Amino acid sequence: MKKLVILIALAVCMAAVVTAQTPRDGFYFAQDAAYAANGMKNQVVLQVQGGRITSANWNIVSYQAGAADLKAVAARTGGAAATWANNAKLAEDFLVSSQNANATSVSGAPANFSVEPFFSLVRRALAAAPVARGAYTKDGWYYAEATAVDTYQTRNTALVTVVNGTIVDALWNGILQMQGVNPSKMLTSIANGYPMPAPQGAWHIQAARASQALVTAGDPSRIAVKANQTTDAVSGCTIMVKDFLDSATRALQAAR
Repeated sequence: MKKLVILIALAVCMAAVVTAQTPRDGFYFAQDAAYAANGMKNQVVLQVQGGRITSANWNIVSYQAGAADLKAVAARTGGAAATWANNAKLAEDFLVSSQNANATSVSGAPANFSVEPFFSLVRRALAAAPVARGAYTKDGWYYAEATAVDTYQTRNTALVTVVNGTIVDALWNGILQMQGVNPSKMLTSIANGYPMPAPQGAWHIQAARASQALVTAGDPSRIAVKANQTTDAVSGCTIMVKDFLDSATRALQAAR
């Protein structure tokens, strides 16, 4: 009897492993819990068809001023960004061919190129539910800048990540036009170099709330803006959001 119980337990465990290794068809997304000290955040998008991973996309978004996603930067400027993108593709291709989400190294990638962030997010993505189908027709990373500099000497920017037609991440930043400060409004605010007497917290804290509100809303037009360019739709956000939402709207035109 004891042997039978053990065999049954092993069978249940094996079934659980098979289930865990056979995700539902759909699109999966995961990202770092926070931006790193260098202002970067890894993101991974997977597509599963017939129970197998058929495509993988590893990308990085950044707090740097005027930064589109890293793969877009690589395509436009080459250099170190292109080197990173080429190595990232090795990891992506390995995952698709091997279906091994627990790899610690990838053939062809240099020893100093860590694939751990990629495979860690792959496992996290597959452990989550697939991304629900959204209203946009094209997936990708979409970036746009405000058409003018605002009264705070900032050109606001929006970088929006779309997966399966759904907004899964948004980044509001600004390119500061003032001398003597880091041109990234996010990094300047984080370093306490952008003083702002607001009871709801520093600019970068409120901007992050507005960015998350866009993810929740799924469309910039769903966030009502008042005549003074602020909104009552985002709790804990008293800063002017109009330029961010307008920039996000322009960015997302390419995803329609």
